Amino acid sequence: MKASYRVFAVIAVLLGVFSALSPFAYGSHYKIVVVHDKNGKIPLTTLNLTFRVGSADDPAVEKGIASATARLIREGGALSWKGLPARTRSELESFLYPYAADMEMNVGKEQISFELTVPASDAEKMLQLLAQLVLRPAFMGSPKDPKESESLRASERELQRILSEEKDFLEKQLPQEDQEELGKAVLDQLIFGENHPYAHVAAGTLSGLKNINLEKVRRFYLSHMVQPRLTVGVSGVVSAEVLKLAREAFKELPAAGSSKASLPQVRNSDQVELLIVKGSFKGTGVHLGFPLPFNRSANEFAEMYLAANAFGKHRSFVGRLMDVVRETRGINYGTYAYVEDFPYGGHLTMEPTQAARAQQAFTIWGRPTAVAENGCFLLRQLHRELTVLAEKGLTRREFDLTKSHLIGYIPLLGMSLDRQLGYAIDSHFYGIRGDYLKRLQSEVESAKHSVVNALLKKHIKPKALQIVVTTADPEKFRAEILGPRCAIRYEEGVQKAPNVLKEDKQIAVHSIGIKPENIRVVDSESLFQ
Repeated sequence: MKASYRVFAVIAVLLGVFSALSPFAYGSHYKIVVVHDKNGKIPLTTLNLTFRVGSADDPAVEKGIASATARLIREGGALSWKGLPARTRSELESFLYPYAADMEMNVGKEQISFELTVPASDAEKMLQLLAQLVLRPAFMGSPKDPKESESLRASERELQRILSEEKDFLEKQLPQEDQEELGKAVLDQLIFGENHPYAHVAAGTLSGLKNINLEKVRRFYLSHMVQPRLTVGVSGVVSAEVLKLAREAFKELPAAGSSKASLPQVRNSDQVELLIVKGSFKGTGVHLGFPLPFNRSANEFAEMYLAANAFGKHRSFVGRLMDVVRETRGINYGTYAYVEDFPYGGHLTMEPTQAARAQQAFTIWGRPTAVAENGCFLLRQLHRELTVLAEKGLTRREFDLTKSHLIGYIPLLGMSLDRQLGYAIDSHFYGIRGDYLKRLQSEVESAKHSVVNALLKKHIKPKALQIVVTTADPEKFRAEILGPRCAIRYEEGVQKAPNVLKEDKQIAVHSIGIKPENIRVVDSESLFQ
């Protein structure tokens, strides 16, 4: 196993996939990050504009304005800029189509990014387009200019469309149709507290959306889309013309302003708290977590990253949880553990870039049970496994296997130009110098079993967990989790080994230490008001 993963890393190097990382600052108030393709055999360039702006910057009464602003930049068209014509939304899409260029926009807690991957021959033209959208969005037109005033009216219509779509997302899609992402969103609320900037999703809240208008978007744009918050990233085949444009174009943004969101200290609970979310769900989903006092810039991150992967690597059979929950008992599709935020995990097999957060949490995601009645058993099992992890740590075999796996796997995280660039921009966010993936691989390779287990004992807190359960019958679940036992239910005809059945009885009576007064029940449709 160990040798095979090392082979993957060696092959990647021989193919010239890895690139030279060079951060540049050219006397302006924004950063430029360049990841050069050493061999240049793939004539592509990835362009990325990332602002250290996100939903954490939303004012309390206008939650959702960061996302609405970003979407309006991407979807609302642009005014004329340096010889480039003004473009409506449809004209922008028509312009991009012949280049087969899909402009991706992402809004997180503390990052908004706009990205394009294009043939290197078109890179300068596409960077000009990105600059036009960011520097001259249609909603910043002057009402006194006849042409620009029409762009303002069009922007108003686009904003209303965007707000309507976000409202539909908060009222229907998230609370009713996406049980997995719903549980993650509510866990953030519970871990960080209702008043923390991380507590609401990027789309905002229904009350916040009602307070957003075009003038407020304009003010948010002027105060937040500023040079100190911008990182311009280019990767692949990077021409001198593209670099020159990257150096100069964005000096038009305001040079003053804050460089990041203001975050309060994370609350620390000293007891188990459970929020049961009622919805029309077929299964029962379980999410657990607690805040961590560090992020990936910390010295102990690599050891905890290794531990989380050994305990519950995302969409992988390496993790302990996948073995004991899915393979041994078939309770659900998968159960995973993380030391960093992992949005849209149900759609991704590999951890995303551009999801950086200054404050992180240790979380466990138990995907919905195939049999809803097994939700109580699943929660007891996860709490029991977490308790064992805190007390006994990883086994030597788990440590060695995961270490070997990660030594080969980590380089694969940067196999594409856009991912390499994403990691480089994230490194600027965290204040990490050099190649993050190489550093992580090296630190994992030098990790010691005893140190990892000592850190688990230090950081894992099974007696101070925040728990979110999504289920169709919250009262039944509440009664079960407060009761003396909840046995697992296997499908008819399923046979299990005696040692598994013996452990099932122990899990069934395991106490998670929850007090009745620390259990709340809410309706899913009331969560994003």
